[in-house]
Amino acid sequence: MVRVGAHHGLFCFSCCWSLMALMAAFGFMNLWAMVALAAIVAIEKLWSRGEAFGRLTGAVAIGLAVAVIFEPGLAPGLDGGGVAIAMN
Repeated sequence: MVRVGAHHGLFCFSCCWSLMALMAAFGFMNLWAMVALAAIVAIEKLWSRGEAFGRLTGAVAIGLAVAVIFEPGLAPGLDGGGVAIAMN
């Protein structure tokens, strides 16, 4: 029984490690981002066209990631406008 549980856990972790890391980061950063990500996952899993929705969501996320490279203001908090601490 432990062997089956370990096998299932390893399989789940190996296929979804990036989603788990993203959810942990969102959980620390922003509750609403975590809620939105959970809703996206739920829609993808429960809707009959979930696979197409997941692909569209992924394409939009990649597009936004590329857009942030050229326009950092699209991602508040990542534009370098914070307080820098000088190390002497």
